[in-house]
Amino acid sequence: MSLTRKPLRLASLFARTAGAAALLTFGAASAAAQDQPAAAAPEPAPSTGQSVTQPEWEKVCGDVSDQQECHTSRRRLAATGQPIAQIMIIERGDKKLVQVAVPPVALIQPGLQLKIDEGEATGVKYVVCTPGECLALGEINDEYVGRLKNGGNLFISMLNPQGKPVNFDISLGGFTAAYDGPGLDPQEAQARQQKLEDELKRKADEARQQLLQLQQQQTSTQ
Repeated sequence: MSLTRKPLRLASLFARTAGAAALLTFGAASAAAQDQPAAAAPEPAPSTGQSVTQPEWEKVCGDVSDQQECHTSRRRLAATGQPIAQIMIIERGDKKLVQVAVPPVALIQPGLQLKIDEGEATGVKYVVCTPGECLALGEINDEYVGRLKNGGNLFISMLNPQGKPVNFDISLGGFTAAYDGPGLDPQEAQARQQKLEDELKRKADEARQQLLQLQQQQTSTQ
């Protein structure tokens, strides 16, 4: 699951970083999401295991169409290190948007629900689904950002094609510092993401090797 998109001239950055996101318009993209079913894919287990370190909140700023745009985002990883959800706050001019990326095993029409701690759930509609992910996008205001700053956890709830809920949680710890901070330089953000990807690959290779050794041991004792 990529959880990434290529926004205009920031493609080289956002295509590789945790701050990646589509700079989507509503209209046609929204209609396409509503008319087409989500791509078939194995349903991920929304694991809360602690075998991997969860990424921190990260803010990346850059120029898009001669205007600075900032993305403050955090991903949720499964115990295997696979990204299973991402929340992003996009500051675009005087607009603020919330974008959520989830696995492509979503029931499209209802959209998804966001809830901060025990507060009231907010509905967000999907705008596009690909074989790698479904993206939901909605406009928010300063009051909602304030709730994120004061919150402890953000809960994401989606429905799979069978209508069963699939839930993810993302800690809001560190959101305020990231959101109010200056934002990373695009090259620095790309370097950080590459380091994270290399570490996840190393761990996956180690786990694969251990499994291979275990299978060989079992075969030799039979």
